[in-house]
Amino acid sequence: MAAATADPGAGNPQAGDSSGGGAGGGLPSPGEQELSRRLQRLYPAVNQQETPLPRSWSPKDKYNYIGLSQGNLRVHYKGHGKNHKDAASVRATHPIPAACGIYYFEVKIVSKGRDGLGQTFLWLPW
Repeated sequence: MAAATADPGAGNPQAGDSSGGGAGGGLPSPGEQELSRRLQRLYPAVNQQETPLPRSWSPKDKYNYIGLSQGNLRVHYKGHGKNHKDAASVRATHPIPAACGIYYFEVKIVSKGRDGLGQTFLWLPW
């Protein structure tokens, strides 16, 4: 099984919740507040209300052979991996806003599985 974790932007909230709310769904957690401050410093030209930054993998935009965990920051491949029909992919929750210029997105490969894995970056005009 292949697995990867993502650390989008300048880090991730310690609670692992990228929804913007704290544990009770009310005020953001201290970790989320710190992340928002860091992202604002790194990307001052981005209005995150209009064009949110990608912060996790999308549970809605993934192939069935992909499982997500740890607040949608960890990806697990659950397929057989025997041929090209077993390929799978997942996208981030939001595209990188053009106003970013350069955007930092870190991926740590925890396990390549038996046959390995690949990644791609695709520029789409939104």
